[in-house]
Amino acid sequence: MYATPICFTSSTAAKAYVLSQIDAAGKTVVIVTDNNASHEQWQADLGFWTGSTGRSLLSLPSFETDVYSGSSPHAETMERRALSLWQMGQTFPHYLLLSARSLITRTVGPKEVAALGAKIKIDEDHSPDDLVERLAASGYVREDPIANVGQFSVRGGILDVWSPDTDAPVRIEFFGDTVDSIRVFDPDTQLSTQRLKETSIAPMREFSATEKDFKD
Repeated sequence: MYATPICFTSSTAAKAYVLSQIDAAGKTVVIVTDNNASHEQWQADLGFWTGSTGRSLLSLPSFETDVYSGSSPHAETMERRALSLWQMGQTFPHYLLLSARSLITRTVGPKEVAALGAKIKIDEDHSPDDLVERLAASGYVREDPIANVGQFSVRGGILDVWSPDTDAPVRIEFFGDTVDSIRVFDPDTQLSTQRLKETSIAPMREFSATEKDFKD
């Protein structure tokens, strides 16, 4: 495996257009930016050109704060990073956009990220209690009813959850530990809009944190 560097001197929009036309022949094109501001511009421009091509673009912004200083990173940044790391383990992206700081920042491995999320299918067994623990550990907040991404609620054998990789929340009904139904629902009306055979629950952050981790 090897990388072929490509250098440009024109505007970001022009660079993005050129890259959007490159056929990488099964390889991922990695774009490294100076900082998060440049990262955002690249994401907007490259996303525009690749939007109609069907080629996937994953974005990995850097933390705005020093992760070792004790300061909490912005929640949106944690969500975007976790989602991209999760998706990298599920699909093969055509383009990966990251800042130089992201490139040198250590993170957890693919197996650890995969363990934070879940893939749910009809008629498969998943312990609701284990799923709730995993949601809380990966950054989800318990709310009833849920109204935003990153929230979940539990009522008997029903789990509502809104993953960052979906446009609407899903309602998972269990019969014991067996998944009996999965339905997309409208958070405003709470009415089901679509039945699914499977769904994924991506983590809201790239690391696990539970109450036990904060105890002496």
